[in-house]
This record gives sequence, C-alpha cells and structure tokens, in this order.
Amino acid sequence: MLPAQLPRIFALIPVFAALAAPAQAAIPEPLRIASWNLGWHVALAEQPNWAAKCGLHYARDEAAGVWKPVAAGTPGATLGWDVRESRAQLQGVDLSVMPPCGVYQGANREGLTVTPGALAARNTRIAKLLAETVRPDVIAFQEVSGTAAVREALGAQAGQYEVCSFDGRYKVQRLAFAWRKSLGEGQCELDAGLVLAQLPPAEQLRPALTLTLKRQGQVVRFMTLHLKSGCVTPLDGRGKLDQDQGPKDPCPALQQQVAPLEAAVEKLGQGADHFVVLGDFNRNLWHDAQAVDGAKPVRSDTSTDLTTPLPVGVKTQNLYREVFDGKPAATELVALDCTGPGGELCQRSKTEAVGRRDLAPLVANLGCRNPIGLDHFVVSASLTSKLRGAQKISIGAEGQSRAAAPGEQEPVLGVSDHCPIVLQLGF
Repeated sequence: MLPAQLPRIFALIPVFAALAAPAQAAIPEPLRIASWNLGWHVALAEQPNWAAKCGLHYARDEAAGVWKPVAAGTPGATLGWDVRESRAQLQGVDLSVMPPCGVYQGANREGLTVTPGALAARNTRIAKLLAETVRPDVIAFQEVSGTAAVREALGAQAGQYEVCSFDGRYKVQRLAFAWRKSLGEGQCELDAGLVLAQLPPAEQLRPALTLTLKRQGQVVRFMTLHLKSGCVTPLDGRGKLDQDQGPKDPCPALQQQVAPLEAAVEKLGQGADHFVVLGDFNRNLWHDAQAVDGAKPVRSDTSTDLTTPLPVGVKTQNLYREVFDGKPAATELVALDCTGPGGELCQRSKTEAVGRRDLAPLVANLGCRNPIGLDHFVVSASLTSKLRGAQKISIGAEGQSRAAAPGEQEPVLGVSDHCPIVLQLGF
C-alpha cells in the first residue's frame, strides 16, 4: 500500500463505523390529547332552521314569562336574534335541536344574526386554531351537534381524522371524539346513565362518550363529559353540591349525576391499561380535591368513607373525591399551565373562587370567557409517569364576537367561550 493512500483510507473509517453501528430508534413524539367545548357548535346544514326561528319577531308575555311570535312593528316586538334576556324562552325555539337565538353578542351585548357566511368563517378560524395551535392526536369536543359539525370544524384536516358522535340522539349539545387515522381503529360507546332519564325531558342532561384505542400494544380508553352547569364551587356562595335552593338550583341535578358518573368511571379501567377522563365538568374539581369549606369529603349521613357506594338518597359534598376514590383504580387530577399575563391565577383558582374582575388579565390573555375551573383532565395513575405537560391554549381575539364593521357583510362569531386544553402523553 502506498503511503499516499493512507490518509484517504483513514478518512473512510468513520463512515464504515457509522454504517456498521446499530440504528437508534427515533423517540416518538408525545400524544397530544385535547378537549374543547365549542359552545353550541352546529353544522352549516342546521343554520336555516335556526335562522327561520330566530329571524322572527317576538314580544314577551309577562304572565307566562315566554317570548311569543308577533308581527314586525308590534309594540315591544324584538327580533329573535336581539332578545337579550338571560335564558330567554322563545316560543318555537326548541333548545333540544337548536342553539338559543342570543348565543352571539357584540361588544355592547347586541344580538348578532347567524348567517351561513358568518358560520362558515367561524369554522375556518376554528380549523386554523386546531391545525396550528392545538394540533390534537385525539380530541374530545363538547357542545357540538354531531359528526358533520366536527368535520366542518376540522376543515382541510378532516380527512386525517376519524370522528364519532351520537347524531340525532339526546339534545343538540352533543359530545364527539376525533382521532388521527394513523392511531388505528377506535371503538366509541355511549353511557346514558348521566342523562338522568327519571327527570322530565326538558331537564335531562348529556350522556358520556367513550373512545377506546390501542397504543403500542396497550389499550387506552378516553371518556368525555359535559356535566350539569351552574354548580361550580361552594366558595361562590351558590355551588354547594348537597344544597337544594328550589327548582332553579342546578346543584341537585349535578348531585344526581355523581352515582352514575362513578359507575361509568369504574367501568373505564375494565380491559384497559390506561384511561383519561376529560371535558367540561362544570365544576372546579380543584376545590373538591382540596376539600375547601362546603366541599368536605363527607356525606349527608355523616359517613366519611367515600370508597363505599353512595347509598340512594344520601348526598355527598365532594364530587371529585366521591367519584375518583381510588377504587378500583387510582387517578390523578392534572394541573393545567396558563402562561402569559394572569397565569398565576391558574394556581390561585385551585383554592380560591377568583372573581370576574380579578380574572380580567387571564381572560384578556387567553381570549375565553371561562378560562379556569371548568375544563379538566383526570388520568389513571398508570399514566402519571407518562405526563409531558398540560396547558390551556389561548384563542386570543378569536373568542370575541362583533357586529359587521363598515364595509363588511357578515358579523364575526366568536369561536367559543372556552379555551382548548391539551395534555401530552409520552408512550
């Protein structure tokens, strides 16, 4: 071998060594699990019926407490879209099949007309947030009317996802899951126990929806919820779970959901390696977890062992500790990170009822009117070592509705009063 050839041969040695070395497996990206309440989100095909009702004029029948259709120009007549009364009852507007007329309001609380163009533009903005910011591998939706509404919200990415819901059943505020097709076939099931079928139809609530997937040979089950609204925390003076202040008090209905919710959670672990409960609990679970005043781990029969079944007729003060009681599987409530201005309020909200005025910096930062205390993740203990972070996602100005500006044809409809939440799991 000639000496002049030696440097060239030595230079090739690292190349040969690299070729001979075993290839290192790429570390998979964490799964992004998301939940988002889209606020009375309906498919474009449902807009004409909604508009036909809300485009009428109404006058309030004070004796009946109901707004009744009247001819335009009638004294006191108000366009359906413009009725500002909270929880207004408009004759002919069936909230089991359509949203209220006054869902979208401008800066001065003026009602906004929901046109096909405005609704389509809202879909486009939701799809952009999902594709660029949320980036879910699995996402649970609340307050969607069904499969078509979800696909429209996913926009151009809809073809990348499988979707399941329960179209046409129960009420229009339905639940849905979407998951990437690359995750494989999923199995969706409905749990109707939370509906409270014993109540009159108008008072019945939303079921639970589960999705089962396989990830690297392990079975992972998700359950999304949208529990009874209005009974958020005892610290606000209104949300003591075991109270009953009359027909308009929401806490008795949430109390009735405790036992069927516990039964549903106990089924989650059967045949699954891991599970995640996610969605809009309409309850500050941190206050229950911290056992603040009015949410002590005690029942109306004075018993404090919440691992035993809740007897019929007995009330509990604490939803979280009653349902997620460690039997049959331990769970963990996941803390959500709120970055940016007002982020420290996320921590304060675990032990305080933070007022609307104090929440202003966080609302301005995140863009959603309900920034804390309602939307949660609860995961099986088997997943705690796999947690890679959880946070609220800002929707910024997209959460605001406004009337059409000069020169514009359509109003702007806010994407939601809730922000998405995202949990990352490393398998």
